[in-house]
This record gives sequence, C-alpha cells and structure tokens, in this order.
Amino acid sequence: MNTFIFVLIITFIVASFLFDLWLSILNYKHRKQPIPEIVSDIYDKEDYNKWLNYTMENYRFGLITSVVTLVIMLVFLFTGAFPYFAEVSENLSSNFHIQILIFLGIFYFINYFFGLFFSYYSKFSIEERFGFNKSTKKTFVFDKIKGILLTIIFGGGLIYLFTSLYEQFSIGVEFYLYAWGSIVSILIFINLFYVKLIVPIFNKLRPLEDGELKQKIENFAKEAGYQVNKISVIDASKRSTKLNAFFSGLGKFKQVVLYDTLMEKMSDDEIVAVLAHEIGHSKFNHIIKGLFQTIIMLAIYLGVLVLTLSSPTISEAFGFSGIHFGFGLIIFTVLLSPISILITGITAGISRKHEYQADEFARSHGYGEHIGNALKVLSKENFSNLTPHPLFVKLTYSHPPTSDRLKAIKENEE
Repeated sequence: MNTFIFVLIITFIVASFLFDLWLSILNYKHRKQPIPEIVSDIYDKEDYNKWLNYTMENYRFGLITSVVTLVIMLVFLFTGAFPYFAEVSENLSSNFHIQILIFLGIFYFINYFFGLFFSYYSKFSIEERFGFNKSTKKTFVFDKIKGILLTIIFGGGLIYLFTSLYEQFSIGVEFYLYAWGSIVSILIFINLFYVKLIVPIFNKLRPLEDGELKQKIENFAKEAGYQVNKISVIDASKRSTKLNAFFSGLGKFKQVVLYDTLMEKMSDDEIVAVLAHEIGHSKFNHIIKGLFQTIIMLAIYLGVLVLTLSSPTISEAFGFSGIHFGFGLIIFTVLLSPISILITGITAGISRKHEYQADEFARSHGYGEHIGNALKVLSKENFSNLTPHPLFVKLTYSHPPTSDRLKAIKENEE
C-alpha cells in the first residue's frame, strides 16, 4: 500500500507538470497565428518582433523554472528529506506548533532561495532588456524582505491556527468547519482592508488630484448613479512600465486604484472608460460574486486537506512513522493540482463573462470607442498575446483575449 501511495503521488506530480508543459507548448506554438484584423494595429512590425522575442524568452525561462521546481520536489521525496526536516524541527523544539512551523519554514526557505535567483533574473534581465523594469536593486531587496516578513506573519499565523485546531479537534468535521470559517473571515478582512493595510507596505498611494480628469470621473459616476468613495493613484512606475487599474473593498470601503503608468499612457476619456469598466464590475456585484466563488473553492480545497491529513498511509509512504501534519500540508498542494485545473477552468470562464459585462457597461454609457482604445493601449504597453491558443484561454485566462473583447464591443455598438 505504501509503495502504491508513493508511486501515485509521484505520478500526480509528474502528470501535473507534463500537462502544464503541454499546455504551455500549445500556446507558445500558437503565437505565430495570423493576428485578427480588429487588433492588427496594436503592434507595428518592430513591436511585433519584439513581442515574439519576449514571449520566447519567457517561455524558455518558465520551462527552466518549472523543471527546477519539479526536480527539487522529487529530490526531497526520493531522498527522504522531509523526515529529516521533521527530525531537525523536533530536535529544535518540543512544542508541536513550533515543530510544524520550523518544518514548513525549512521547506519554504529552500524553495525561496532558488526562486530568488529566478525572480532576480526575470526582473533585471528579461524585463530589463525589453524595457519594462523600472525597479532598482534596492527596491527589489526591500520587496523581498517585506515579502518574507509578511509570509512569516500571515503564513505562520495561519499554520499556527491550523495546528491549534488540529490539536484541539484532531481531523474531522469540527476541524473542517472552524478552519473554513477562519479562512473565510481572513479573506473578507483582506478584501476590506487590502488597499489600506497591505498596498502601502510596497507602494505609495495618493488621492487623484483635482482637475479635468477628476471632474469627468465625478460627472460619469453621477450619471451612472454610482458613488465613488475614493480614487487613488499608485506609484507603480517605480517598478514597471506596465499598466493596470483595479477595484478593491466592499461597501463603504470600496475604492478604485489607478496605476500612475495608466495615467501617463491614456487620454482622460480612456481613463474614464477604464473606470467605467471597474464601476461596471461593482454595479453587477462581480466582487461579491467572486468572493462567494472563492469561499466555495476554499470549502472544496479544505475537504481535500482533511482527506490528506487524516490518512497515515500518505506520510508513511514517504518515511514517516504516522501522520505528519506539516508533510500533509505539502502533499495537499500536490493533490490539489489536478483539481485546481478543473476549478480554475470554471472560475476563469465566469470571470471572462464578467469582463464582457463590465465592458458593455462602459459602452452602454457612451464609452464604447474609448474602452476599445484603452484595451488596445493596455495590450500594447503590457505586451499582451494577441493570438493565444483557445484551450489555453479556456483553462487559464481570467480576461478574454483583446480581439474577442473588441469584437463584442463592436457588435453591441452595431
């Protein structure tokens, strides 16, 4: 039985890697398909060749990253590294909670060490050569330090919560319900206060200053019957040239955040169109619907976690004498891969539908041409793939391809 479980889990890991690899190759080979006429003006010949080189670089780099990640995990599993990590953690502390934190900390920091080199190369080689990176090495280092501290505080706190529930209830219905309720509460808290508490750790936010743009936004909001509580501008340009905008928060805490790069590259009417799109998400309750989707996903994922943690044969197959809580959490992420492919495909499809609805909201309020132009600017400045493979889109894209969005806007206009 132990050998069967061992082979089964290794098969899960390798099969997930091969599926992701196949999907990535499929999408990569599709990049030279004819560009749809509706988006043919986004790239000129020079920019298009630059985009081809950029996708090739990222494809190769992503492949190397995936292979290294796979090899590290397989080495750990085949060499009995995890039982050794457990022995180290037990020698360092007799406290169950601390043991699990040390065990997972060792695994996290080994992976983090390798990931650090990949992250550095991606930012200061690939992104730098193609003109996207604006981050300094100092900013990079401080971002990583802040990221580690946040992981220790929030990740460590969540693990401590899980071990406390495990110690009190063991694995069962009570553990499941309390864990699910706790994570949902944390999720709602983050949704409410993300911009106020988390974003300022990495970026500076400033209110949108008075002027013609703000007046246009206020006029549109009034016309659309929507109260804009707060519009902030984030200093994204200190890290990248790429553009974005997002909606955050619920109720009186909701606000719009615009990248300063967005304001540099778009006209006022295009920015208002982007804002109209974001208001559309709010008017259609997409944020709340997305939150409920996540809550349902968490319920499914926690079910898989309970099954993993309640099975001693999984830990025993890899050298443990019985159930090991920390190792169970790691294997849980492995078993989650095939399930998440299906779930992500469903949620991505719903998200794409929401994007069409938000585009239509902007179009129906007189910003059809401007939202179309804004999408073209976003595609060009962010080096979007104009010819993604349909299956790759179906399984991974939370936003429809630019050509599909522009066609939908045009058809609705007509």
